[in-house]
Amino acid sequence: MTKTWPSFITRDLGDSDADLTEMERRWTVYRDEMQKVIAAGGVHQDEDGWWIDDASGELIGPDPEIERPETEPAKTIPFADAFPELAAEMRRSRGKQKAPTKVSTTLRLDRDVLERFKQSGPGWQSRMNEALRAAAGI
Repeated sequence: MTKTWPSFITRDLGDSDADLTEMERRWTVYRDEMQKVIAAGGVHQDEDGWWIDDASGELIGPDPEIERPETEPAKTIPFADAFPELAAEMRRSRGKQKAPTKVSTTLRLDRDVLERFKQSGPGWQSRMNEALRAAAGI
């Protein structure tokens, strides 16, 4: 006969205050039952923090001390408040960026000229720019 191990199921709960209270109640029951199982012996913990029945190898459940659910949502603060010096440096460096040196344009080319440059592989646009610069005497 398989033992019935403690369980902690929350998929039926939402985010309301009543649901959070119920989750905390279920967690307390789970924690207490798991502590009894651990104290009784015949179990060991794996590297991920799960308790395993020594006799059957059956997973019993996560360690109540490391899997405790958060009842309060994590509070976040703006990046600039958390890292003011880094944020200031990022704002300063943004002003130091050089202006783009290339301009996007539409240009009509003979198909065979375009194909020849594309056949030369990645970077063909830069090579075409170099050829145009040379032809323009720049």
